[in-house]
Amino acid sequence: MDQETANALFEQGACLLFLNAPPNLEFGIDYNAWTIGPLFKGVKMIPPGLHFIYFSTASKEGVQGIRTGFFRYFESKEIVVREWNPQTEDLRDEIELDPDQVERYKINIRDFDRNMGPYPLVPPRFYERWQKLTNYIYPGLVRRVLPNNGRVSHLPSQTPDEDSLTLKDKRLGKSVEKEEGMEFTPFDLRQSFPEGAAGDEITRWSLDKSWLAQDLLKRVYSNNHKHMLGEMQLAFVCLLMAQNFSGFNQWKQFVHLLCSCQELMEQRPTLFIDFINVLQIQLDECPDDFFRDILSENNFVSHMLQNLGRNIPTTQEALKARFDKLRVFLSYRFKWDIPDVYEDEDDEDAPVVVEM
Repeated sequence: MDQETANALFEQGACLLFLNAPPNLEFGIDYNAWTIGPLFKGVKMIPPGLHFIYFSTASKEGVQGIRTGFFRYFESKEIVVREWNPQTEDLRDEIELDPDQVERYKINIRDFDRNMGPYPLVPPRFYERWQKLTNYIYPGLVRRVLPNNGRVSHLPSQTPDEDSLTLKDKRLGKSVEKEEGMEFTPFDLRQSFPEGAAGDEITRWSLDKSWLAQDLLKRVYSNNHKHMLGEMQLAFVCLLMAQNFSGFNQWKQFVHLLCSCQELMEQRPTLFIDFINVLQIQLDECPDDFFRDILSENNFVSHMLQNLGRNIPTTQEALKARFDKLRVFLSYRFKWDIPDVYEDEDDEDAPVVVEM
């Protein structure tokens, strides 16, 4: 990067000033992570937009701990100040610091330049992948779902729901409770029909989740399906980047919901084309073991995608073509084939209904 470009990025990009960093701390932003030392003072030239800041400490034996982090929308030229708290092994927010001192830090930000690492934009593919993974997430969504300054928690909720208690992180061999401070939109896939529905309506909307999806779009997402997909993206990134299983549970809910909406596919095919785009980008980011051990547990992804294929109306040629491209991708990426959903299935091979 030449000096002129570096100066322009320094002036327009945001800065995260990280004070009193301990040695051997893992520190990261988006797809980039480093082991840092006490001379490290933060990251400069951060492109405006959504970013995930995270860190984890290591034990005396060198075992890395659980990642802690927060999402933040950085404005152009914004300077964010955080300070390490050795007592809690966590970051202090600006509101916990002396405001006069914080203002002096911001005024004299260039004094820290030599000890701040530039946001890695070369090669550009990592930042481009991050943008694709988060392109529907908007500031209001982060404030609503993560009300504690965008913080992703691993502390168990005081009132865990029953479903979250059944989740298991196979890599740790421990049951995982719902984390506190995670306010994902609640919805029950087993109650996918309107209140007071008659028997035939209950049967209809239990099989076809279109009513529930429509209700969520109108009631929560201002009838903007990109806002709904934004929450699906946020849930996935919480899982992928922070190993957060509230995010995993919510992601599964959205995948199950949107693979089960035959009537809505006829009415709003663009929603489902965008959904498949989001899902393919997410699956492409998964390491093989992550896909095999986490996302495909109990054949969840396989069952859901077979369900999606069966529900695509024959009149929606563009949606069918996009689904076929997803099948090709999965075959190439994971050597995993989705059966042709338009062929009759033997009872033995028919998908099993997955209870969420």
